[in-house]
Amino acid sequence: MPSFTMTEGGFGVGDYVVFGTLCSMSCAGGIWYSAVGSRTKAVRDLKDYLLGGKSMSTFPVAMSLIASYVSGVTILGTPAEIYNYGTQYWLVIVGVALSCLIVATMYLPVFCTLRLSSSYEYLQLRFNRHVRAVASFLFLLDEVLFLPMVIYVPALAFNQLTGFNVFAVAGVMVLICGLYTALGGLRAVVWTDSWQTGVMFIGVFLVAIAGTLAVGGVSTVFDTAAESGRLELSNWSFVPYERQTGWGAVVGGFLYWTCFNSVNQTMVQRYISLPSKRKAITALGIFCIGAMLAISLCVWCGLAAWAAWVQGGCDPRGAPLVDDRLLPAFVTYVANVQKLPGLAGVFLAGVFGAGLSSLSAVLNACALVVVEDIMHGWMQIRLRPMVEGILARSVTGILAVSSLLMLLVVQKLGGVLGVATALSAIASSSTCGIFTLGMGCWWVGPRGAIAGGIAGAVVAGTVSMGTQVAAASGLRSPPLNFTSECVKNASFVFEHSTVDPESVFPLFRLSYHWIAPLGLLATILVGAIVGWFFDERDDSKMDAELYFPLIWRWLPTESIERAGEIRRIIATKEVDTPAPSSPLILGTITDKVPKAETSR
Repeated sequence: MPSFTMTEGGFGVGDYVVFGTLCSMSCAGGIWYSAVGSRTKAVRDLKDYLLGGKSMSTFPVAMSLIASYVSGVTILGTPAEIYNYGTQYWLVIVGVALSCLIVATMYLPVFCTLRLSSSYEYLQLRFNRHVRAVASFLFLLDEVLFLPMVIYVPALAFNQLTGFNVFAVAGVMVLICGLYTALGGLRAVVWTDSWQTGVMFIGVFLVAIAGTLAVGGVSTVFDTAAESGRLELSNWSFVPYERQTGWGAVVGGFLYWTCFNSVNQTMVQRYISLPSKRKAITALGIFCIGAMLAISLCVWCGLAAWAAWVQGGCDPRGAPLVDDRLLPAFVTYVANVQKLPGLAGVFLAGVFGAGLSSLSAVLNACALVVVEDIMHGWMQIRLRPMVEGILARSVTGILAVSSLLMLLVVQKLGGVLGVATALSAIASSSTCGIFTLGMGCWWVGPRGAIAGGIAGAVVAGTVSMGTQVAAASGLRSPPLNFTSECVKNASFVFEHSTVDPESVFPLFRLSYHWIAPLGLLATILVGAIVGWFFDERDDSKMDAELYFPLIWRWLPTESIERAGEIRRIIATKEVDTPAPSSPLILGTITDKVPKAETSR
């Protein structure tokens, strides 16, 4: 069997044809919806542009939810993680399932009951517009850090397979995606995401099947992984410095995914684009299954690549620690062994589809946050609908260009899965903590919420940036053991870490799984304590519908008596608003909601 060296690459004529056809169909769909949206009221009606009129269909929204998270980072990062550190990471799917259950029973009912245009509008209802602004800026920070990763991964895969310059590929990708996102809004994003997510699953599934056949079948993959200790799910160590443990994958994965799925505008924007809570929960369930399937397929691809390397004689060029070029190299290897022209084209189209869908979802959500939450909610500035529509599209373009510039930084970091998780945990954990304080701690007011959010962002940011600096300096977790055949290979040279772990500050050696839990815990603890001592209870905020349904029995009596009061005030303001093109439902509501004459 030929050696797998991690240097494989090359794109044939069939690959270019397949890739070009699939990507053209994907982009054509986005541009078509953009053209339709540009000729209709979407130019004038910002709510239709950013939320699809709150009348989207369940399955396309569910596919878009999958696309929002399962990006090229997952497709390329997960196999490399498994190749280096074994299958312990696969337990993160347990965390995914648990997080979806929590979101469906706790967070989603609040958003669906209030029927808001932005998740951060909740914070103005529960606290004030300043807390809303803090969360909005944290979200934008989160996406500015995450966007370059989304762009870098497909560009890296294209570079590995074709040799094209990373920045040139990224520029074309941003131009295409930015065009249909800016013009078509959420409708173009959701329907294009559906197609791109389908292409992504097809590409990864074909690679998993062909790769398994190339190395001799399912039993061969299992046997090779078991012999080298990579088929391991039994490491339940409590040491937080180990990169992959059962507790890290399950608990850390659960809290990270909850932070992302529960209150992140990219996800909530899709939940509330559906007409009912039942459909939103259905879409969340489809997302849960799809995300677990995508992660499992990527895990299997990593195991198949490991089996190919071992069976090929453990060539030193393919030895751990490998980087995120693993899967593109393995795809080329499989295509050559199995004589499958076009396989690399399908795979690359899937990676591009995943990247484009994640990019479009983030850009559209950022446009909504800038206009709705920062300009309308915090600055209280309103412009003509046409001007606001142009502003939303301008935000999309500016973010797309800035993400290209950030690629210079991303190239210096290693292991996109860990890097993306660590960076996105900075803002997502503190933002989720603010919402959790609002929905679960009735004694917390604006002071506690802002103090908690700042504390969580500082803690998570310090640890995240510290770990990335240590990694860039050469600190890397050692890979798992090899098989006996690899040890006998005289030409094998292991790449050791160039930094002594004991010389690094302990918090900067934490596994990336624990950064989100740390930020979330800091936010809730600081916010709850500050709120208890320094916040005064505002009776106008004591509406049970602002809190988790599961804690209603413990709420003060007046909260139950006032249940639905704020929602009725919002509905009244919407009816009284003469311009149907304006999506702002809080424009005429002050930070302090007046007490209604009647209450339930």
